[in-house]
Amino acid sequence: MKTKIVFVLVLVVLGLAGYGYFKSIPGIEPGTGNLPQIEITPKSFDFGEVQYGDIAEYSFKIKNMGSAVLEIKRLATSCGCTSAEIAEKQINPGEEAELRVAYDTGAMSGPHGKGPQERIVYIKSSDPINPQVEVMIYANVK
Repeated sequence: MKTKIVFVLVLVVLGLAGYGYFKSIPGIEPGTGNLPQIEITPKSFDFGEVQYGDIAEYSFKIKNMGSAVLEIKRLATSCGCTSAEIAEKQINPGEEAELRVAYDTGAMSGPHGKGPQERIVYIKSSDPINPQVEVMIYANVK
């Protein structure tokens, strides 16, 4: 019985110590300091019906809503049939850059290349609150 009480007390002390440790580590809070902040508009785009073999293109806007330079570190897509390019990799506070996305509907062969489609563009940046954001594109390939 005594060992159970000691065990419970040790767990309580370790739990309190862990809680105190993590509360003492300074975190980054939105709206504080000299930080970049990414904003993408719109967050998704639907091409609607697209003929198989066509290349559908759309431009998203990436804006730096923060007070420090926003660096676009990497762009990736969920499929080789989709490409993404950005005009500027360094975006000053209050400025924006164009993110051009192209979806090659003919790059996917067979039945899985037709019908409702959805692709993702991943944007990694220097925004410490949202280091990776996504935009979605949709199409119904005929």
